[in-house]
Amino acid sequence: MKRVLIATWGNPFQWEPIWYRLDCESLGIKDCRSVELKNVSTLPVLMKALRPHRAIVLVLDTLTNLTLRNDVKPKEVGSYEGAVEDVQERVKWFIENRIKPHLDEEDRALLDDVEVVVLPGVGEFDNVSVEGDVLDFYSVVLKVLAERLPVGDTEVILDLTHGVNFMPVLTYRALKALLGVLAYLYTARLYVVNSEPFPQGQREWKEKIKELSVLNMKLVEALELRPRPLYSTVSDRPEWSAFISSVTNGFPLAFATFYPSTKDVGAYVEKGYQDFLDAIEVCIKPDPAGERKAHIFRRKALSRDFRTAVKLYYMLRVFGTVFNGYPKKEVTLDELFDISSKLFAKMPRIGIVVEDQLCELKNLQGWAIAELGKKRGRIPKSLVGKKGIVLGELYRVRNQNFTSGGNSVNRNIKVRNFIAHSGFEFNTVSVKLEDTIRVKGGRAEKVFVFSYRDKGLASQLCVDALTYRNQGVVC
Repeated sequence: MKRVLIATWGNPFQWEPIWYRLDCESLGIKDCRSVELKNVSTLPVLMKALRPHRAIVLVLDTLTNLTLRNDVKPKEVGSYEGAVEDVQERVKWFIENRIKPHLDEEDRALLDDVEVVVLPGVGEFDNVSVEGDVLDFYSVVLKVLAERLPVGDTEVILDLTHGVNFMPVLTYRALKALLGVLAYLYTARLYVVNSEPFPQGQREWKEKIKELSVLNMKLVEALELRPRPLYSTVSDRPEWSAFISSVTNGFPLAFATFYPSTKDVGAYVEKGYQDFLDAIEVCIKPDPAGERKAHIFRRKALSRDFRTAVKLYYMLRVFGTVFNGYPKKEVTLDELFDISSKLFAKMPRIGIVVEDQLCELKNLQGWAIAELGKKRGRIPKSLVGKKGIVLGELYRVRNQNFTSGGNSVNRNIKVRNFIAHSGFEFNTVSVKLEDTIRVKGGRAEKVFVFSYRDKGLASQLCVDALTYRNQGVVC
């Protein structure tokens, strides 16, 4: 089980030392030791108590050129890269000069590998003016976490003690989205913690009371996440959207057919992010009050497509630990059962529907093989040809064998039927019988191999399934 600590920070330079206590039993966190330390931040208490594999501190670019209570000299930042580097320098100065001096030498080393990540903020301050879409923070924190979160059993401790404004809620939202993806295949736990409030009041009273106070870390929420389906699409990548739908709705053949390249999705995300950075303007000029300072203006906002692609990227990182060799043009029943058993193990409603459909196809396979062995079998020769036969046609042949020519197959292609049959809509799927060797050194056996006749049509049906709302059902 990998452990990640994430902390949102506002303006750390105004924080004052006080005693913080973390009681592992009250938080319900295992592999933890209770700690009480005096410091200006909860970070060293959490690091010492939890010993995370990775620690990330999230801060805002609104700290650019903030000279309040730090020794980093003011700068004439002329680029966004320069603004980010300036904030990282100031926050790292704070860790070295304000946090570490309260610790003994052994505990200081715990903070050496803490990563400081600078994210887009908004607001007017005497040190900087930042303009842009507030959701840019959410988009970038998604990207940061999708690249850094583990892809196995994971627990995340989110410390919101020092977060301000929109930071806590959007970081929490990003973590739930990504850990909900991880939960398809692995254990994903989230602990949200917050200390009791720092004493506030008149200076003389506060100085006395804070020396007598101990602020306890409190558990706000503890979750073991369930799989969290995605319902958004990447509008200019229909096959990626079809893959998202295959996971959300339970379409194993579409999963195998439209499985995207992790490299391609990662490149799409990086290009979108670079375009976003390239559109940021930074200059030094007076504000309306006459204060000369940095102005950061984001001319372009990160889109919903970007956010969906980031989630898809993390999904592929996670799935790549289990699924290999996809996409495939043709898939056997064994492969489809394997996809279903792994992907929908924690989603019984979808998993049962998919496995019922696959079991029906397995029964059809058994019938077709038996019929093929008969002298007067009615299996079309094309079933064992290169192109195979339309699945609906095979059902019609079987139904004629058991009825007086009745036909129960709907020839109209509808998204409702596509959903109801777990992506095996009878008119869109081709099936053929091929020889395969299941066990090394074993004899060849006949098995069904499935594919979509028209990938473009199948892709569109998958995408339509994400937003389908049935109208006028007649029972």
